[in-house]
This record gives sequence, C-alpha cells and structure tokens, in this order.
Amino acid sequence: MTDAKWCIKGGARGYVTTRPLEWRIGKKHSVWLLTVPEGREFESSVPHGLRWLFSPDDPLFLKSACIHDMLLEEGFRQAFADSQWFEAAMSEHAPPLRVWLAYNAMRGRRFALWSLGRSPSYI
Repeated sequence: MTDAKWCIKGGARGYVTTRPLEWRIGKKHSVWLLTVPEGREFESSVPHGLRWLFSPDDPLFLKSACIHDMLLEEGFRQAFADSQWFEAAMSEHAPPLRVWLAYNAMRGRRFALWSLGRSPSYI
C-alpha cells in the first residue's frame, strides 16, 4: 500500500495536502521538479459509472490526482497532465491493468468531448 500521509480528506475539493509533494517530471533524477505546496486542495474524481471499479479515495491514485490537478491548474496541456497522472500512479505501484484502464478511459473521454467540440483543443 502507498503512503498517503501527505494529504487528508477534506476541503472544498475533497483533499488537502498536509506537506509539500514533490514530483520529478520526465525521469527519476530529473531537474524538472514540480512542488505541490502544503494546503493545496485537489480532487480525485471518478465517473459514477466506474466507481464499482475505481474508488476516488484509493490511496494508490491520490498522488496522481494531486499532480494532475496542479498541472492542469498551472496551464499545462491536458495530454501532458494525463501522462503524468499515469506515471505517478505507476510510481505508487498501482496495479498496471487498473492504471492502463483508468488512463485510457480518461483519454477516451477527452477525445470524445474534443470531437464533439466541447473540450479545449489541447487534448
């Protein structure tokens, strides 16, 4: 199981960081360091139809959700934020099949919305 002691359930969005969370983008010893500050609120959202398979409170995916939200809110492209969600989930040793399924569902939803003209152009 993963260590999710860096956040607590609460806040307006579902979770709040209790200490800074660092994530090295690109590779293990990358100099590109994303730091999510203490007190940052984030959400771990799962469509209701998939909650039988994925819990929004699963600690294996909380780091992914936090990093993903931070990147999106800082203006990074959705595809990039999604890729870091995937990498963070794998770093927490989440089951690879569940990570792959969730990632592809996320990307598929974005593509569907984009193709209907209901999403930003950077999918």
